[in-house]
Amino acid sequence: MKKKFWLLFIVSIVFVMLCAPIASMNVKAASPSTLRVGWTKEPDSLSPFISNRVSTFELHLLIYDTLVAFDNNLKPVGRLAESWKVSEDNLTWTFKLKKGVKWHDGKPFTSKDVKFSYETILKSEMGMYSDFLKGISSIKTPDDYTVVIKTDKPKANMLYITTPIIPKHIWEKVKFKDLETWPNKKPIGTGPFKFVEWKKGEYVKLEANKDYFMGAPKFDELIYPLYANNDTMVQSLKVGEIDAAININSNQVKLLESEKNIKVVSNPTNSFTNIGINTWKDKASKGNPLLLNNSIKQAMEYAIDKQKIIDVAFSGQGKPGTTIVPSFLSDWHFQLSPEKARAFDLNKAKSILDIAGFLDKNGDGVREDQSGKPLEFRFYLRSDSPEEVKAGQMVHSMLKDAGIETKVETLDDGVLGDRIYDNGDYDLFIWGWTTDIDPTTILSIVSTDQIGNLSETYYSNPKYDELLAKQETTLDFKERQGMVYQMQDLLAEDLPYIILMEENAMQAVRTDKWKGWIPVKGAYFMAANNYNYLHVEPTNGTANNTNTKESNNTWLIYGGVALVLIVGVIVIFARRKKGIDQFDEM
Repeated sequence: MKKKFWLLFIVSIVFVMLCAPIASMNVKAASPSTLRVGWTKEPDSLSPFISNRVSTFELHLLIYDTLVAFDNNLKPVGRLAESWKVSEDNLTWTFKLKKGVKWHDGKPFTSKDVKFSYETILKSEMGMYSDFLKGISSIKTPDDYTVVIKTDKPKANMLYITTPIIPKHIWEKVKFKDLETWPNKKPIGTGPFKFVEWKKGEYVKLEANKDYFMGAPKFDELIYPLYANNDTMVQSLKVGEIDAAININSNQVKLLESEKNIKVVSNPTNSFTNIGINTWKDKASKGNPLLLNNSIKQAMEYAIDKQKIIDVAFSGQGKPGTTIVPSFLSDWHFQLSPEKARAFDLNKAKSILDIAGFLDKNGDGVREDQSGKPLEFRFYLRSDSPEEVKAGQMVHSMLKDAGIETKVETLDDGVLGDRIYDNGDYDLFIWGWTTDIDPTTILSIVSTDQIGNLSETYYSNPKYDELLAKQETTLDFKERQGMVYQMQDLLAEDLPYIILMEENAMQAVRTDKWKGWIPVKGAYFMAANNYNYLHVEPTNGTANNTNTKESNNTWLIYGGVALVLIVGVIVIFARRKKGIDQFDEM
């Protein structure tokens, strides 16, 4: 009997030893390293033709490539383009493309894809990328790896075009009239990540392109979990459910700075928060016509204590703004005169209104014009941003001190967007913009041409439009810079926007599970390039494994089987010790 016991016991031990490498192999093969980056705003669309959100732009940087990208100093470097040259008259650009690049579906990338992308996006005039291509008159492809672009006039931003190159063999099947609605549910690009899934309201999932021509990412999967609010997202970051958080609240910066394994950045960036003012002069406008008066708008700016708003509503994370070209773009930002920068001065605000004839004649605290119409305006705030709601409430109080009444209402982004873009049915609102590295796009949003498209304020000034067109075709840096300065000065006079603050990029990453994080001009994400996505890597090679639970279950199964065998042997042996001998007959 003892011999049988020891024989079964040894078999069980051998079985466990054999199972161990099987379970280990399962962990290695079925546990991809997954970077989880939390955000609170999912894409509006995956189509380059109809998307406008910064989150979509971030995905496009990963799925698609551009001819020229930006390095960590935000200077142009080749991406799909290996090299380029421009003719002496600055009207012909010749790009040589990299060879061996493939689309995610295995099809070869060629110059025909560039031609198709640019011509289709330019013709459509849709989305956030078409404006980059303005001025291009023709595109030729003498061979598969050469693109010749001609322009009617010199094109100053040719190397700053962030328009993604899309696959001709897929998009040519979409009818032109359907571009405005085709969702691009499974985007195919040449970029470092392949699209896997977008489960709306939950997450976006990408996988590493192991054959990426610039070098594969150092992890396997990238997931963007969507959070309903920043507080929940930050808690997930603290407990390690996610590895990074893109847009933390300003009041969470100091909270996370005390966490041992979390690195926080809060640095100036190319974004700003503004009060948009309806300046549409057309009879179709539903805005209050009093806002066409520059004295009222200038008094408003003097009445607003921007620094106090930043300190209270944004926990000090930012600095007062002056123009739509933030100081982050140091080559292009214009330092306004004190008279046009309009630092907080309530007495100055009241004096301007008094001189302009806007007085409180009936003593109710609200000024009126000469016909008795009160200075009372609808003021819309984004319910999606608690910080902007707080800022709006403070603005309401500050304007009231100057004798200007606002009727505050909070709306979700979709409703507010409809009010602004569909029919100009608003007076004031708070929102913001993120600029490109080249100033042309942000400057163009207040041009006459953009009324009915990107223009929120419906601003129109012929002198401004003239300068916008001229700077687009001026390659001499100093000359172009002077024009960009003049445009900012004009906006400061007419005030379609009051720039409340230049925003900080407030982001956090875990350093215990991941290494290689480098802030690009102060930010890990939304930084106009995809450096961190390509260079960050797990500290131990298995960060945030999505199948760890499955692997542990494998161990439990094999271990459980082995345990049952061992227990069975012990039970058999124990029974025999008690004289139960029915097993002896077997």
